[in-house]
Amino acid sequence: MPEAAVLDVAAQRDLRRERGRFVRAALVGALLALLLDLLMLSAGDATLTRDARRLGSFYDAQGHAILDGRLDIDPETVSIEGFVIDGRTYIYFGPVPALLRLPVLAFTHELDGRLTQLSMLLALVVLLAAGGRLHWRIRALVRPGAPLGRADLIAAALLELALGAGSVVLFLTSWLSVYNETELWGAAFTLAAVDGVVGVVLRPSGRRIAWAGALTLLAVQSRVSVGLGPVIALLILAAALGAGFLDARWARWLAGFGPAAPPARPARTIALLVIAALIPVASYAALNEAKFGSAFDIPFDRQVNTRLSPIQRETLARNGGGLFGAKFVPTTVLQAVRPDAIGRTRAFPFISLPRWHPTVIGDVMFDKLQRSLSAPTSMPLFCLLALVGLWTVARRRELRPLWGVLAGTAAGFAPALAIAFVTTRYLADLLPFLVVASLVGVQALLASESRTRRRTLLAVVAVGTVVGVVVNGSVGLLVQRLIGGATEQQRASFVRAQDDVDRWLGRSPRGVRAGPALPMPPSGTPGDLFVVNRCAALYVLDQDDDWAPVERTSRGGLHRLSVRFPASTDDATQALMAVGTGRQRVVVTVRGSGGRFLFTLRVGSRTVARARSPVPTGRPAAMMLSFDNTYRSSFGALSLDGRRLITVSAPYVAGAATQLGSDPADPDLRDFSGVVRRMPTPAPVCRTVAGRAGLLDEG
Repeated sequence: MPEAAVLDVAAQRDLRRERGRFVRAALVGALLALLLDLLMLSAGDATLTRDARRLGSFYDAQGHAILDGRLDIDPETVSIEGFVIDGRTYIYFGPVPALLRLPVLAFTHELDGRLTQLSMLLALVVLLAAGGRLHWRIRALVRPGAPLGRADLIAAALLELALGAGSVVLFLTSWLSVYNETELWGAAFTLAAVDGVVGVVLRPSGRRIAWAGALTLLAVQSRVSVGLGPVIALLILAAALGAGFLDARWARWLAGFGPAAPPARPARTIALLVIAALIPVASYAALNEAKFGSAFDIPFDRQVNTRLSPIQRETLARNGGGLFGAKFVPTTVLQAVRPDAIGRTRAFPFISLPRWHPTVIGDVMFDKLQRSLSAPTSMPLFCLLALVGLWTVARRRELRPLWGVLAGTAAGFAPALAIAFVTTRYLADLLPFLVVASLVGVQALLASESRTRRRTLLAVVAVGTVVGVVVNGSVGLLVQRLIGGATEQQRASFVRAQDDVDRWLGRSPRGVRAGPALPMPPSGTPGDLFVVNRCAALYVLDQDDDWAPVERTSRGGLHRLSVRFPASTDDATQALMAVGTGRQRVVVTVRGSGGRFLFTLRVGSRTVARARSPVPTGRPAAMMLSFDNTYRSSFGALSLDGRRLITVSAPYVAGAATQLGSDPADPDLRDFSGVVRRMPTPAPVCRTVAGRAGLLDEG
């Protein structure tokens, strides 16, 4: 064998050895990130199939519809997110997360609503695998032939940890919902597609272009906005190669953005790049046309939420019937970049969303302005390294091919900036851009021959990673357990934990007020508590400026009952419980036999809601009737053995008299022929916190 061939074989063997060491280092960081993500995803439950409730069942419903050979789905499964087109209901979410569920959905309905946690975990694995692979390729571009040192291995582990847990990704895992699942899959497949594009930049080939195009298709069909990033990057590469056939000055400039290694057959490569970019766009247009009758528009005027939300109707009316527009960009950009988009809360975990809402610039109306983190507060390390990376790409001519990737991924964040909605989760659309620029930055800094500088860099990376974990973990935990979509039991448990931490730190309760009724409109900082009427109820101020119940007693509108149903009501409607008097009287009635009863909720003499449900025989059932006047309205909810039967607008009068098993105001209603008993509704958390704060004598 010639000497050159022997050297080449040895070099390849050394390269594989170094790549193996790099992969193992990145794997350490990825596993640490997955551990933190899994802790957040589990919400304290030792299971991978948590019930995500209604907002976690959209993709299950879409998957079952696909198995039935159709795109429309049951409107009951998608609630306000459904679009009613010619009497059929569709969703605008991409189909990929639904397709990934098909191997399970094809055999059972038992896991409907319980696959979101597993899906998000799989998306995290894809994201971290793509991040580690992309890091290796960026290193080959920025520092070709550089020996792999200890600093490289530490940086590989820390960057993976930062990607999976020191960024907005950890925040996304705090809520099992179709929204956060979509963001995770969009970011994961887009980063994987970007890695494929960088592979084409390094060495164009038909196989690499096909792989990049397939991943781009998955990205677009997961979340089209961020998925457009690799589409644009592929088109820029094609344009740069095409410019090589021209002799104009601008063409020679554009050609510099082409692949680092010129392809052997440029014309064929250009054609493959264009095809790889256009197939994902064409597939999105075809699917959108099939559902909505339009290739790219989303008919928000047909959305169920538009019928229910006066704010969305007004936003559409003032924006020409859409929710996108350039007028929203100044507000969303300001919120995305401001360094003070972070806040404090009254107790553990102490770090929270900002107290203020996003600052609106100009005469524009937003559908929703949530208190939100920004890129610098949720991903400080990536923002800092990205600045270094952009400066490096601008200075080094051989890195010009990366401008197409950076331009594409930056464009993938543009739709999130042009929508009439501000929320933290949209920062995930910026993640691919920040990751690419940051990897360039960290590799440029690692090129320093100074051991002190490399150690300083690693210290900064470590501190930035820890800060990202703390911020996203704290805010995610607070949203998950207290100020977001938590249940009353979860909120009460978390407030108890906060008080335990306060005791351990020697702090008295802070941010706790008391009074005879909830302050309206709500005021304070998310996480603040309010004690109503000497612990008749305890509420927390949530992220949407509403009072969310933490603990309630019967004096605060919560009635827990133990009910033993009769075998039959003899075809007569019977009164189970009556609350209040006069026109504001709320009555629960039952009627049925054979273990299946019809429940109705009456206000005055008018039936406002009904639900049919099986009832247990031979044992008492746990029923709950609750009233609340939060969320800007008054409503009542009826549950049986933990299953919600009825939620409907209903009057609530604090301290209203109750009658079990009869309704004296309606002689036509028979008395309940079963057994109904009132169960205690204590408020131990409220009494502990309010007692330590000296508030039990107030209100």
